[in-house]
Amino acid sequence: MKNLSNKQRLFSSLMVLVLLTLGQNAQASSSFDSQATISFDVSGIGNGVTATSAYAPADASYSYIFTAPESVGAILPAAANAVALPSLGFGVAHTFAVNGYASAGSFTSQHVGWYQLDFLNESAQDQQITLTVNYTLQAFTQGDANTDVILDFWDTFSPQLGNAFFNNGMLNVTSYDPALAIAGDKRFVTYSFNLAQGASRSFFTDVTINGNLQPAAVPLPAAVWSFLAGLMGILGAKKRKKIPVKFA
Repeated sequence: MKNLSNKQRLFSSLMVLVLLTLGQNAQASSSFDSQATISFDVSGIGNGVTATSAYAPADASYSYIFTAPESVGAILPAAANAVALPSLGFGVAHTFAVNGYASAGSFTSQHVGWYQLDFLNESAQDQQITLTVNYTLQAFTQGDANTDVILDFWDTFSPQLGNAFFNNGMLNVTSYDPALAIAGDKRFVTYSFNLAQGASRSFFTDVTINGNLQPAAVPLPAAVWSFLAGLMGILGAKKRKKIPVKFA
């Protein structure tokens, strides 16, 4: 009876281990938190020249969230992303941010913010103006997550003046125009242009934040498999001890 009790205890331990094993194969959570902080500065503006800057969220055709069936989690754009700022002001920073998490399934998202700068020269002469776009791109991830923060800088004459791209720790900046100078620390771009008498010009900075979450299964640690093999060995040893030994 004592041997049977020991077997029962060993069997119970084995079942608990199996249940723990099943639990260990659950998906691990993943998350991302990405943002771009933007501000603008101008110099060389004389009397008769006006300059304004503003922010507006992109419409629904540019921003989306795709969720796989039975997914658990969410992607949450910052509340400020949905509020337009008709007059952002120069030297004033604005942060465009998106964060998300998932514990099961998968999520794919894109969110876009638009920044615009308008110049009008109503003076009696041409004006040489210098525009500086300050930016800080950041992306933080945990688990199986991927995120991009993309900045595009352009105007009504050039479809692409510059681009900054940040993906999970890598920042690359590319210039598409010889007149565009990029600072060595890659945190601002400076563009100089001539604004003729009576002329106007608009510049645009688009920020795109992409996110992808797809939690992966957690593998069973090797130590658990070793313990399981040892426990099975003990059960085998118990069985062998029950066989009577015959002497010749």
